[in-house]
Amino acid sequence: MPKAPSTSISKAATKSVKTKTSKDLKEKRPPSAYNIFVAEKIKSWKADNPGANAKDAMKAVGAMWANAEENPNRGKPPKSKKAKTPKNTSNVPASSSQPASDENDVPSSDE
Repeated sequence: MPKAPSTSISKAATKSVKTKTSKDLKEKRPPSAYNIFVAEKIKSWKADNPGANAKDAMKAVGAMWANAEENPNRGKPPKSKKAKTPKNTSNVPASSSQPASDENDVPSSDE
């Protein structure tokens, strides 16, 4: 016996229209000194190096930024990074990975 066709409505048709919230209406913050510097320098660098890829361009412009007058952190040493602590990925606690033993346990001798 064939199934009767179901009358389902797609999710898109049932979703209500989203209204804009205050989060959507936020003003964009102005570009930083770095953003402005990169926008200016990347164009000229690409003009001088037409065959280079974007990765090389960003490396070169980033190196220029380190000594640029526009850089507010120029001359300061870079911040040191915190050492990452390894995470325990196993779900078993470290103490339960070894078999439990009592102080009175004596190894058996199989002679």
